[in-house]
Amino acid sequence: MNRAGSPGSAPLTTTPNAERAATAERTAIAERAATAERTAIAERVAIAERPGHPRARSLARPRVCHLITRLILGGAQRIALETAAFLARNDWEVELWAGPETGPEGSLWEEARERGLSVRVVPDLRRAVSPIHDARAYAWLSRAWQAEAFDVVHTHSSKAGIVGRLAGERAGVPLRLHSVHGWAMEPATHPPASWIFTALERRAAHSCDALIAVSQAVRDAGLARGIGAAERYRVIHGAVVPGPEPTPEARRAARLEARRELGLPEDATVLGTLGRLDHAKDPLGAWQALEPLLNGDPRCWAVFIGDGPLRDRMADAVARSPSRERVRLAGFRAQGSQLLPALDLFFLASRWEGFPLAVLEAMAAGLPVVSYAVAGVGEAVIDGETGFLAPRGERDLWRRRVKELAEDGALRGALGARGRRLVLERFSLESMLARTLALYETLRAGKSRGEAPVA
Repeated sequence: MNRAGSPGSAPLTTTPNAERAATAERTAIAERAATAERTAIAERVAIAERPGHPRARSLARPRVCHLITRLILGGAQRIALETAAFLARNDWEVELWAGPETGPEGSLWEEARERGLSVRVVPDLRRAVSPIHDARAYAWLSRAWQAEAFDVVHTHSSKAGIVGRLAGERAGVPLRLHSVHGWAMEPATHPPASWIFTALERRAAHSCDALIAVSQAVRDAGLARGIGAAERYRVIHGAVVPGPEPTPEARRAARLEARRELGLPEDATVLGTLGRLDHAKDPLGAWQALEPLLNGDPRCWAVFIGDGPLRDRMADAVARSPSRERVRLAGFRAQGSQLLPALDLFFLASRWEGFPLAVLEAMAAGLPVVSYAVAGVGEAVIDGETGFLAPRGERDLWRRRVKELAEDGALRGALGARGRRLVLERFSLESMLARTLALYETLRAGKSRGEAPVA
């Protein structure tokens, strides 16, 4: 007999009874599989609802993990810390995770613990690109988030944002957000690296439900590079606590105290800044622009509050200047903003920015600001209203604007007062945190209804 299907064989046929039997068998198999799946789910739910299990806790309070690459003293870190603390006060179960690296800028680890936050070190989360460390961090986060059943993961900074969003997707975290404090593809980034970072950011954008940009300029830069859809972005500006309006007596006392701490004369005209001494902030460029002013006007002093990798180069440059005795490299200060009353004006020479909180702190202190017009700076420093802006690279114009304010106390007072009002109206920390919480709640409600990310 020929085998069925071989040349010359008769076509195969089935009887109605055989067809019914096959159908019944398939149905029975499907029902057994469904029953087994329902049993497995019921068992997992029973385990999850046992006291002490992470998912059992989340049934009462939503759980969120904030992840950032380094918990150093900086604007992105401050926003992550303040957001985490605010959510904890609003009945969320919050954890704040970061990589192990610190630096001369100072650290926020101790403050986070003092404020009652649960913090954790992610061992392989490093700022520098490292295929080995990055893969380990991705695997570590994927396992941890899957095991601990977080409802929300909110990432900050480029490395934590890319690795964290992909790990959150792998772990099945229901809601994933990323705050864009700035892009890794900055002007100084070499083209091949910029292309790679852009591709990674595009991929990671598909792994989250919302992108929170700290300024309109940051959002627009992302869209220009094809990172995420417009409807996935929300602009929530960085913010600070302005504090109550001081009386004239209190203002003068704070000014004298800050000047005594920095070793400044009471009658000096003090030009100052607050921030990391690194390539992005370009303190060397600021000093090169300011030195001729100090050399030409013995009333002018310069103050740099902060520390960083360029500290030694700054010290060497200042030491060679005829005006070196009128320069203060104040170094790291845990409460650097408390020294702002010592200043008469605030300057910023950054090569790039997202939305610098130091500018808002200066404006809240009633100081006029002179800055290059980079990224989101112009959304707070209104040229001619709250300070002056110069195109990046226009060092002579930047210097002239500083000189103009240094010589005109009435103009400094007027611009500084307008700047403080602007911070009170638009950039208060309370408003930023409330908008962030509202976004969380909107997204969670949409998820429960099965809606697409960010309507």
